[in-house]
Amino acid sequence: MKSLRPLLLLPLAAVAAQAYTLELELGKSHPTGHQDSSVVGLTIATQVNEAFSVGLNLNSRGLIGGTPAIDLDARTALAELTYDLNARGGIRPFVGAGVGYSWLSGIGSTSKSVLATDVFAGVRFALSENLDIGFTMKNTQFIGVKNSSGSTKNTLSDWSQSVSLRLKF
Repeated sequence: MKSLRPLLLLPLAAVAAQAYTLELELGKSHPTGHQDSSVVGLTIATQVNEAFSVGLNLNSRGLIGGTPAIDLDARTALAELTYDLNARGGIRPFVGAGVGYSWLSGIGSTSKSVLATDVFAGVRFALSENLDIGFTMKNTQFIGVKNSSGSTKNTLSDWSQSVSLRLKF
C-alpha cells in the first residue's frame, strides 16, 4: 500500500504544471467597408498541453461607416483555441480560432447581440521567462447584424492587428 501513495500526488502535480496566461492586447481594427477604429482586449488562458491553449478573449472595438451608415460599439467574448507552432523556441508562431458572442450598441443596426467568430495568426517573442510580446493578425466575423430597418441581415468582417503583452503564471 505504501507504494501507491506517490500515485495519489500525480493529479496534483498535473494541475500545478499547467501554465496560466494573462494577455493585454492593443491594436487597430479595419472593418471591411468601414473606418478604422481601436481594439482593446484581454485574454485569460491555460495550457492544455505543450502546444495547445484554451482561453477566453474579451475585447471592445468600433464598427463605423459603410452603406448604410453604422456607428456601433462591439463588446465581444470569445472562447479561443490556440496552437503554438514552436512552443519551446525564442520565436513562437501561433494560429487559432474562436467562437463567441458580441453585444452591439449604437446607430445603424437593430441587432443587440450577434454570433461572433474569429481566426488569427501571429508570433510571440520571449522578453523574459514570464513575459512575452506578441503581434497578431485577426479576422472577426459578426454574423447576423440587422440593418437599421431590421430587415436585412449582414455579416460584418473585421480585420485587426494588435500588439500584446502576455504574462505567464
